[in-house]
Amino acid sequence: MAGLTDCGTMSEHLDAYVARGEPLTAAQQAHLRDCETCQAHLLLLEALQGALLEDTLAAPPPPALREVILAAARPTAAGPARAPRRRWWPAALSAAAALTGALTFTGLLQSGSTASVLPDPAVVVSSGPDLLVASNDRLGTLTLLRGGQVRGSVTVGGAATPWFTEGVRLGGRVFLADAANDRVLELRVWPLQVLRQYAVPGGVAGLSADGSRVYFKSVRGVVGVLGGAQVTLAREAEQALADVMDGVLLFGGQLFVTHHLSGEVCALDPDTLAVQRRLPLGGMPVALIPYEGDLLVLDVTGRLLRVSVTGEVRQRWAVPGHPDKFSVSGGAALLSDRAGTVTRVPLRGGAVTQMPLKHPMDVLAMPGGAFAVAEGRRGLRVLDSDLNTTVHVGQQGQALAARP
Repeated sequence: MAGLTDCGTMSEHLDAYVARGEPLTAAQQAHLRDCETCQAHLLLLEALQGALLEDTLAAPPPPALREVILAAARPTAAGPARAPRRRWWPAALSAAAALTGALTFTGLLQSGSTASVLPDPAVVVSSGPDLLVASNDRLGTLTLLRGGQVRGSVTVGGAATPWFTEGVRLGGRVFLADAANDRVLELRVWPLQVLRQYAVPGGVAGLSADGSRVYFKSVRGVVGVLGGAQVTLAREAEQALADVMDGVLLFGGQLFVTHHLSGEVCALDPDTLAVQRRLPLGGMPVALIPYEGDLLVLDVTGRLLRVSVTGEVRQRWAVPGHPDKFSVSGGAALLSDRAGTVTRVPLRGGAVTQMPLKHPMDVLAMPGGAFAVAEGRRGLRVLDSDLNTTVHVGQQGQALAARP
């Protein structure tokens, strides 16, 4: 593949991809997956973009911008006709639009509004030092947090009340699956902004991202790449939103997806989406995480399995309730059950422990064995490795008292 795409040419394509969102071709995507140099270049570009955006918003607008805008507004004396000037005004309008957007966003952050910024948390995604929380309220509220403080909030609406099922990070962008509106949203994290939305088959449940592609899985059996190819693994009837759950994981050169309605995990070729292997595990597998060369598979009927990539079940844990989301940090898995509990499973031995929470919808691993939990209609909670609450941000973005 290196013969088709060299790193020098690839650098230009990556610049256009990050700066203007120009898509990469299949050959360029394949080169990126195999080339560590280009992967590092992409990460650098996205990091620089994020830093420049943040620095720009933190600084006051340049005096020259004010003069350009005022000059454009001043009346001019009549004179001989001349060819219109076209070069300056697109840049001026772009600068003015950027300034307006920055002021609007800053006003939102600093306003004294009591509107809920975490009305009904359903999905939490890490983006460097920030956490992005998506709520299943009528407005479709998305909120950015840092250190327990609200950094920004926007609403995305929709024909139906959004039902967010999954979120993944890809560089400086986050992708959110909204099953109620059959779409995936692409967002820039800072300044928080929806860049694009992708139409997807009904019941999109799981997402996974690599260096250049975002994969999705619908509960009805469709697997695909955002903006690209799709395949149908099964043809299932429409499901209630509460039953829209499945996992996607790009791992070890294969794309693994759960199809909980058939009790299977399927391994696909990530380029062609051809099914390479079906792993019949039984039960209802709904989520996947890599662990020490194997797969951890969460079964909503009450099992956590450690499975090899060839389908051998190497370890199993019986867990209470019906957990549908999980994450791993510090040698332990934390499982969330919407009915009102989180369960901690030590993966190297020890007792399984539980803690009641009102309505845990999603869980995210954090450094030091901690976890962030999106708690429906209660806000966002950070738990330490002993399940003690260290941070609790309420629906209005207020800090609530932490408790054991």
